Amino acid sequence: MGRRRPCTSKKARNKAGDDSTGDRITALPLDLRARIASLLNYWQVVQLSVLSQAWRHIHHHTPVVKINLYDFYLGEPDPVLGLLDEPSILSVRVALGRRAQDASASRVDTLRLAYLVDDRRLRRHADRIVGLTDARYIRIRAPFLEEPVRDAWTLDLPPSARDLEVIARHHPAPAIAGPGAAALRKLDLDWMVIREWPHLPSLRFLSLDKVTIKASFAPGAWCPLLEELDISCSRIEHARVDICLPFLRFMDLDGLDVNPDGRCQVPPFGEITIDAPELLELDVNCGAPGSTADYKSFTLRAPRLHFLFWCNQFAERVAIDVGRPGSVKVGAIVLTTVYTRELKDYQEQMMRMLEGLLPGVPPESIADVSKPFITLEECDDSDDDDEDDKVEKLTCDIMALMSRGI
Repeated sequence: MGRRRPCTSKKARNKAGDDSTGDRITALPLDLRARIASLLNYWQVVQLSVLSQAWRHIHHHTPVVKINLYDFYLGEPDPVLGLLDEPSILSVRVALGRRAQDASASRVDTLRLAYLVDDRRLRRHADRIVGLTDARYIRIRAPFLEEPVRDAWTLDLPPSARDLEVIARHHPAPAIAGPGAAALRKLDLDWMVIREWPHLPSLRFLSLDKVTIKASFAPGAWCPLLEELDISCSRIEHARVDICLPFLRFMDLDGLDVNPDGRCQVPPFGEITIDAPELLELDVNCGAPGSTADYKSFTLRAPRLHFLFWCNQFAERVAIDVGRPGSVKVGAIVLTTVYTRELKDYQEQMMRMLEGLLPGVPPESIADVSKPFITLEECDDSDDDDEDDKVEKLTCDIMALMSRGI
């Protein structure tokens, strides 16, 4: 019997498996490989182009371009003294420029760009990158800074821009200009100070999160076609807010302080007027009771309103006009007492709100009609060490009230 030959099948199978794994990735359709490559920073995608002929122009087809300009500091990032690897930044710009000139290249859908806004060198590079990508969705992110940045800056939008998000804590909001400003449909501003408003005639959606608004707030003057407005954890440093938007359909005000000069110790302050003939849903929620300053007045005209949720925001005067009885079908009014006011204050506010929601019921009959749908319960106040002080929550179930055909 001859000697058995050594078996090499396992080694061959392993080698074939390694090759087949690589082949499977390369054999994927170009658009799928491009989406996978989009998970990398753009300068890494450019490096992929040297792998093989199949990957040669992968950086011309990624739907998302991610560039973090912090990566190009030689040492600690510093807007004045920091050393920049400018040749590497220029090489990224050249790659984007060639992509823009390539007729067979795919359009950039999303640009995610991070940089120090107060570094004028990076700002110059960033402006050029925004223009070269001509993306539909643009997300700008600046790092958190302990000291506020005071320098004004401008963001020139390319023609294809439709959706802009800017996150820049302790920075002024950018002036939005360029050929894309007139066509912008959606704007998100987070953690900024707003001293002036851009003119955005096509804007449909506006979200403001953790912003300080020093400019007067009258959005009808600069975004008249707005359909949805979301403001959360923000402060308007003016005594009056006039929102007159003929096409507004959805409004969400969560934790909105309205008071001049940022003062919050001597309420009430703000006078809010909302005139929105197409408004369908309104959500006013200050979160924990007392977390925002009391409103001096709140006036609403919304003849098509269908949903109303109001939670823990006190207003000395409330005037609600919904046009016809029973138009508001869904929602609730929730008012929780705090040490600055007594329960009767919240009961009076709820009656005034219900007068607006039930225009067909005589004011003297509102309390009797709504009583079966209003609950009063005691709640635990974990922040209060005095056991004698009770926290009470007053709730009106609007859906149950309106379902009775009142």
